[in-house]
Amino acid sequence: MRLHAIPHSTNVDRVALALGLKGVALDARVQHDPGDRAGVRAVSGQELVPVLETDDGQVLTDSMAIVAWIDATWPRPHPLYPADPAARREVEAFVAFFDGVWKVAPNAIEAEQARPEPDLAAIAAWAAQLRGWQHGFDALLQGRDHLFGDAPGAADICAYPFLRFATSSDPGDDDLFHGVLLEHLALGAGEHSRLAAWITRMASLPKA
Repeated sequence: MRLHAIPHSTNVDRVALALGLKGVALDARVQHDPGDRAGVRAVSGQELVPVLETDDGQVLTDSMAIVAWIDATWPRPHPLYPADPAARREVEAFVAFFDGVWKVAPNAIEAEQARPEPDLAAIAAWAAQLRGWQHGFDALLQGRDHLFGDAPGAADICAYPFLRFATSSDPGDDDLFHGVLLEHLALGAGEHSRLAAWITRMASLPKA
């Protein structure tokens, strides 16, 4: 398998985490210049990463769709999605919320900051949303090590590459979106301790 990526990509990290948890190795990770997506387009017909070329000739896009494919292809050592239909729907709803609702605020902040005269009140409102949702993530971790249970699963893979900016950053990462996350997710001393501990646990997991 070949994974097409750009440096510091949060969505690529989702796939790398899923493969790492399954103990599946890549044949190659192909790094592309973020400013030149011609190679990504040539492989997949679109510009977004990750793109996964499978051993049987499939070309897969969309990070969480790839994670679901990985889980179905390698169900062991443990599933990333619950077998119970109702429990699986809860995890799928979380993923839909995270990608369709949670990510709106940091993307909007990034876009607003790029304007000649940013609307500071709008930025403050979106930032307040991000801070408010941290209470919810922290509450999900009450009495358990991961968002929907005691083992890492699809919800953790979905959220961790973004929420980790609450406590850490990558050297040399100058991505503006990641700068927004660093600024507005940063946890103060003792704040949301369950969330901070979860970030530490997730950081120790293997990646492909």
